[in-house]
This record gives sequence, structure tokens and C-alpha cells, in this order.
Amino acid sequence: MKSYKLFKESVGGYSNIGATAVDFKNFKRDLKAYIEGVDAQMLIDKLFRKAEVCSSFFYYDVDESDKLTRIFWTDSICRQNYSYFGDVLSFDATYGTNRYNLVFVPFTGADNHQKCVTFAARLLLKEDVDSYVWLLSRFINAMGSEPTCVIMDQDPAMRIAIEKVIPHVKHRYCMWHIMNKLTTKVGPCLVRMLIF
Repeated sequence: MKSYKLFKESVGGYSNIGATAVDFKNFKRDLKAYIEGVDAQMLIDKLFRKAEVCSSFFYYDVDESDKLTRIFWTDSICRQNYSYFGDVLSFDATYGTNRYNLVFVPFTGADNHQKCVTFAARLLLKEDVDSYVWLLSRFINAMGSEPTCVIMDQDPAMRIAIEKVIPHVKHRYCMWHIMNKLTTKVGPCLVRMLIF
């Protein structure tokens, strides 16, 4: 079990753990049983508590059966990063999907040292135009201004949402996605040519 081995490393050996691997498995089982059905509410409650302590923004939406369908959050440090480096916004909807089938996408940019900085993050159940319009509207509301350029993957729903919410922004496709698809679009012979 990964958590048991990791804990062993942090305390200096199996003899210092104070529990068995079976205890760790039982704890994991009990924790899953405890949070089943209320895990989304626990996340929302945590964000409410965080908002009381520091200046943070989060928005969420639920469906007809009261299940979490989308959530957006940012905090004061992320908003400060955006105020300094938010002229170009990048987000990639291909980042990953969790076990709840919610897609995680960080909103990022680059600082003066070309290091990645985070502006916000979101989880979405559906990657459709309506969800992206909701998301971009919440982002602009939380940040207080619009970016001048958006770098994105080639998601058509995202492109339509950008045109609806921030129509005057320049948007560009991510170079990684372009280079990744180049071979299939122009063929391997053309890709290898140094002079075009």
C-alpha cells in the first residue's frame, strides 16, 4: 500500500509507524465510507471556511439532483499573480479527469522568469459551451479584468465560449498541441524537412 510505504519513509522505518498495513487499509475503507455521498459538500464547506480566513473566490453549480457539476476557485495570491502576469492566460482542458469524471483545468500564465504561475482552477463535469461560458464569466468576475490573449488547446466548445464572453481577446493554439498533431496533418516527410 502506497500510503503505508510513504509513511514509513517519513517516520524512518516500519518500526516507527505504530500501525500495520492492515490498519492503513481499514482506515482507507472507513474514510471512503465516511465521505461517500458528502465528499463534494466537504469540498464546498472547506472553500467557505477558507473564504472566511482569506480573500478567496469560488463558485459552484449543481444539477437537478443536487450533484456538483462545476466548481471554480482562486485565492488572493492567484489573483495577485493575475494582476501582474495576466495579460496572457493559458488553460488546457486535456489536463486530466478525476474519478468523479470531473475535468481539472488550471488557469495559468508565465511570470517574468518564464516560470508557470497559477491564476485559478476548475472542475467541470461537461466540456460544453455552456460550461465554458459559465467558467469564463466567473473567472473575469473574480479577477476584475479580461486577459489580452488566451492560449488554449483546440477544443471547439472552448473557442466558441471565448468568442461569446471575451470576443475581442486574441486566442492562439498551444504550440505543444500543434506540434503533436503536425505529423498527422502534413505527413512525416514534411515534418522532417529543415527547409520548408
